[in-house]
Amino acid sequence: MRSETLQARQWAALISAGSLLLAGCGGGGASAATPAPTTPPAEVSYFASATPQVRLSQGGHQVMLTLLRGDMLHVAYSTQIEPGTPFLSPMIAPRSFSGPASYTWDADAKRLATDALMVELDQGCWRVSVRQPEERVLTRLCVQDWQTDRLRLALSGEGATEVLGLGERLVSGAGRSPSWLGTQRAPASRYGNAMTYSDISASGDMQVPVAYVLGEGRRNWGLFVDSAYPLSFDLRAANWTLDSPSPSLGLFVFTGADLPDLRRDYLSLTGTPPVPPLKAFGLWISEYGYDNWAELDDKLATLHGKGFPVDGAVLDLQWFGGINSGSQTTSMGKLSWATGKFPDAAGKLAGYAASGVGTMLIEESYIGGALPEFRALADQRYLAMDCAPPCKEATVYSSNPWWGIGGMIDWSNPGAGSWWHDAKRVALINDGVLGHWTDLGEPEMFSPSSQYFGIDWYGAHPTRHADVHNLLNFFWSRSIAADTARTHPERRPWILSRSGAAGSQRFGVATWSGDVQSSFAALGAQMTAQANMSLSGFDYYGSDVGGFDRAGMGGAPLSKLYTRWFATSALLDVPLRPHVQNLCNCTETAPDRIGDAASNLAALKLRYRLVPYLYSLAHAAHDNGDAMFPPLPYYFQQDRAARSVVTTKMIGPWLLFGAPSGTDATMGVYLPAGAWTDFYAPARRVDSQGALSQENLLVADQLRAPLFLREGAIVPMLRDAPGHLGDPRDRAIHWFDDLLVRVVPAAAESRFTLVEDDGITRGYEAGKVARTLMIAQRGSAGEVHFALQPDNRSGATAKRSLTLEFLLGTGSVREVRVGGAVMPKADAAGTAAGWFVSEGGVAVRLGECSVDEALEVTLLP
Repeated sequence: MRSETLQARQWAALISAGSLLLAGCGGGGASAATPAPTTPPAEVSYFASATPQVRLSQGGHQVMLTLLRGDMLHVAYSTQIEPGTPFLSPMIAPRSFSGPASYTWDADAKRLATDALMVELDQGCWRVSVRQPEERVLTRLCVQDWQTDRLRLALSGEGATEVLGLGERLVSGAGRSPSWLGTQRAPASRYGNAMTYSDISASGDMQVPVAYVLGEGRRNWGLFVDSAYPLSFDLRAANWTLDSPSPSLGLFVFTGADLPDLRRDYLSLTGTPPVPPLKAFGLWISEYGYDNWAELDDKLATLHGKGFPVDGAVLDLQWFGGINSGSQTTSMGKLSWATGKFPDAAGKLAGYAASGVGTMLIEESYIGGALPEFRALADQRYLAMDCAPPCKEATVYSSNPWWGIGGMIDWSNPGAGSWWHDAKRVALINDGVLGHWTDLGEPEMFSPSSQYFGIDWYGAHPTRHADVHNLLNFFWSRSIAADTARTHPERRPWILSRSGAAGSQRFGVATWSGDVQSSFAALGAQMTAQANMSLSGFDYYGSDVGGFDRAGMGGAPLSKLYTRWFATSALLDVPLRPHVQNLCNCTETAPDRIGDAASNLAALKLRYRLVPYLYSLAHAAHDNGDAMFPPLPYYFQQDRAARSVVTTKMIGPWLLFGAPSGTDATMGVYLPAGAWTDFYAPARRVDSQGALSQENLLVADQLRAPLFLREGAIVPMLRDAPGHLGDPRDRAIHWFDDLLVRVVPAAAESRFTLVEDDGITRGYEAGKVARTLMIAQRGSAGEVHFALQPDNRSGATAKRSLTLEFLLGTGSVREVRVGGAVMPKADAAGTAAGWFVSEGGVAVRLGECSVDEALEVTLLP
């Protein structure tokens, strides 16, 4: 390994006129015989280190390649790049990298390689190849145009068949494939993130520039562009283009065995999500909006009275006094209780908590011009400003004054976030508020001429709106997480946000799709958007269940739509949040008041029964970057048909469900190759070669989303749905009692880890959790082995009722042993410990068991 500089004559054949490495991905560029006489000399320099680098310099531009890991490459483009740690935007969580275990640099071939990845100069472009399991080209990176105000890169597709990810966009069209290949992924506006308006919704369009490029079988690679500037991807031709309005950017290329590996790579860069509060997995009722406590109490009373579990309520603008359109005297930004209609907030919230109901409050970035907060913030330049320092004239927004007239907090300024948190949010948290709802954060209203605190960007500190637009909601979420950790260090961050950026998920952000219309088209578009948001790193992505805007939808069609939407979201959304525009107090969205109440109750109780499984998936998402609600190709990448399916989804590794997002009484559920067990009728087993299975949605006059267990499944769940999920004031560990574990044993060993903690504090980050590893396998002679291995580090212990349900498909059981001792047969209708034949297999009722007790269960044919 050595550092050396190439002479200009060695590069003449590789450099085309006008800009650095200006060549098409097809190998275009000036020939060696006709070099442009004005082309300045080019240099390549090699820097040996733990993260080796190669830099190309020419004509005032530089490209730096850095091997961050054996399977990950960083490429930076700017005017001046020094060796060392690459520039990383705020979206990137780690600030340093350990480098590859080993690598080689071939100065003659201009090749930097590890065991997994290789990059080499090829006709003016960088050719990136994967070396395992066989060597093949992933892409060729080329500069097409590089000016002082823009950069265009070209990338070769190299046989790509799908491109997934790239953030959030709702597009009308039944069953639209989530793949972007053959299309353009353009920003929502010239500045980036925006609310977009169509026949189906006023919905968010959020840039998350991570792409998963799939080819045949398991051929894949990942690309993440580390830039918050509005980016345009044109994926219509064999060679793709990436356009940036900034001449500087960085990008990561990473490889892996499959989509789970690639997604973990991406989340290793932008951060895994913290585990939400346990109560986040329940039902949260919401509307625009509850006018007073009495209105909210009425909604909660009927839910409780009809046996609907409920865990929280979300309060819209009315909680702080509402708004005054077109006036600076609006209450927007007041962010304190309107005590006339919401008196004694602390006492009321304590009463709600005692009955298992938490609260989440809306807040916005906008401040009414007549509020004292406006002047206090402007004097410290904590608002978007009309001019550079030391000017203290804040920008006043009046062009779309539906909420009033005033200014906007400059979240790029850390001081602004801390000031706002201390002045406003601390008191609300002390009152008992559990979550924060950040709305309008694209931002919805702004002035292109405003000045901000700004960001660091490749040696500069730009302060224009165009420089910070896509990061403002990211900084807002970051400030909530950081300042809450400062003032309430035990409290988990939990935010519901309409916008954000790559990395927002690591601040506890759940996103939702905006003010969607009540229509089947909007529900279908939600399904496609959810697939790409899952791959973009957002495990918690939901919707206004039933639709926010009811215009044009009512009566029986609305009832049918709501029930299907609720059944879908009950298996998919965290939080599960029906929401509607209801300023007239004439529209309902609580699931006991609209749609088929019996179907809604059944869907909700199923959701609550699955919480042990869902909550354990949340821990796996935090610990490992595993997807909670991935699209089918996440687990079935080699199945080409599965890649375009959007109404069949996975819940973790072991459950598959069909999202009933159409009007029919049946739906086709795509079952990839393998054996699938009907969750509702466990004696029914479907052996699929990879095809649609037509499923009835209406069973005994109730609608239900089709749900299947994958072969090998281990699914811990509750026998019955509780009324709510714990007490938000309780810091003791929350044990899942009366636990039922459904097992579909396979010839290959399968595993699942149940995780339990206190459900509210950050103690799990310090290891204060109880993990119970469950292992199952079916032997060649038909015997079934199941092991339960506790690892309790919570400092608490308990006993719980435990039942194991083995869904065997075919074959009989003559004997069950627990720890080597023969288990007696028992009456299925009784309560005594023992085993009995159940639908589709055998149930083993173990009775009261210590959470610390290891178990080995064997079923003998």
